[in-house]
Amino acid sequence: MVIKEIFTPDIAITWLPWAVQYFFLMGLAYASVWVATIHLFNAKQTDARLLKLCACLMLTAGIVAPIALLADLHQPLRAWHFYAQIRPHSWMWYGAFLLPIFSGTSLVFAWLLLRPYLPQAHSSLANSAQEADWLSRIGQWLRFGNWSSDKWLKPIALIATLSACSIALYTGMETMAIKARPLWHTYWLPPLMATSALLAACGTLALLNRVLHGYQASTQDRLLQWVRASFGLFALCLIGWALFDKGSAHEAALLLDSSPSWQLAAIWVLVTLALLALVLAVRRLPSVLMLVVSLTAVHLAWGFRWIVLIQAQTDPKYGAGTYFYQLPWGPEGLLGIAGTFGLWIALMVLVSEFIRYQPNSAREAL
Repeated sequence: MVIKEIFTPDIAITWLPWAVQYFFLMGLAYASVWVATIHLFNAKQTDARLLKLCACLMLTAGIVAPIALLADLHQPLRAWHFYAQIRPHSWMWYGAFLLPIFSGTSLVFAWLLLRPYLPQAHSSLANSAQEADWLSRIGQWLRFGNWSSDKWLKPIALIATLSACSIALYTGMETMAIKARPLWHTYWLPPLMATSALLAACGTLALLNRVLHGYQASTQDRLLQWVRASFGLFALCLIGWALFDKGSAHEAALLLDSSPSWQLAAIWVLVTLALLALVLAVRRLPSVLMLVVSLTAVHLAWGFRWIVLIQAQTDPKYGAGTYFYQLPWGPEGLLGIAGTFGLWIALMVLVSEFIRYQPNSAREAL
C-alpha cells in the first residue's frame, strides 16, 4: 500500500472586514436612494420625514463606505492605478469610475432633500443666539441662497437612481466574477446583495425614525411595508439560489457536510430568517417588535455579507478542507468594524445638528 501525504497551506484571507463594512454601507447608500426616488414618484402624498431620513442615510453611508474601501486596499494611494491603466475586463476598473459618479449624484440628491431643513440666512426664527451658532452659520452657507430647488429634485433623483443601480450591479459583479471561488461565482449573488441591502436600508431607516428627533408613526408604518417587501424579495432570491444554482449552491452543500463552522452559519441564517418571517407576519407591530424587526434586518444583511466575503474565503481555492480564520482585535478586525460604525454615527449626529431648522410650509419640506 502506498501512502501519499497531502499538505494544504493555510493562506491568509485577502478581503478583510473592511470589505464587509464597505459592501454594507454602500448597500445602505444606494438602497436609500431607491427608497427616496420610488416614494418621490409614486406616493400620492409625499412623506417629508421619510425623504429626510433617506437623505441622511445616503449622505452619511455614502461618505463612510469609500473610506472603508480605501482601508481594505491596504495601500490606498495605489487607487490611482485604476485611472492610469485601462482594464476593461475588470469590474473593479469600472467601479473606479462608477463609484465617484454615485458619490457625487447621491450627495447632490441628499443636499436637495435636506436643503429645506438648513437654517435660512434671513429666517424669522433666527435670533442672536442662533446667529452666533457656528453650525447655523455653516448651514446657512450650505443652502447657497434661498432660491427654490423643487424643479431639480426629480431629475437629480432619476440620475442618482441610475447611478445607484450601476453601483449595485458593480458591487455584486466584482465578487461574482471571481471564478476561482465557486461560492462567489453565481449570477444569484448580485440580486442577493441588492435585496439584502434594501432590507438593511429599510431597517436602518426605521431605526433612524425612532432615534432622530421628530418620530412619525405614519413613516414607521410605511417603512414596515418596505421591510416586508424587501424581506420577501431577499427570501425569494435565496430560495432561487438554493434550488436552481448548480455551482455555488452545490459547493455550499459540500461545505455543510464537512465543516462545523458552515453548519453553524447555516443554522444562524435559517433561525434569523424564521424569526424575521414570524415577526413580520404580525399585522400591527408594537414599538418593541418593530425595533426587533429593524435590528434583525440590519443584522441579517450584515451577517450575510460576512458569510459571503469573509467566511467564503475559508474555503480554499485549491486543496481540501477549510482555512481557519480568527477575527483580530486591531484595525484589521474588530477595531476597524467598530471604528467604521463609529464614524458613521458621528456623521449622522453632525448632519442631524445641521438640519434642526423646520420648514415654514409643507411645500418647502419637499
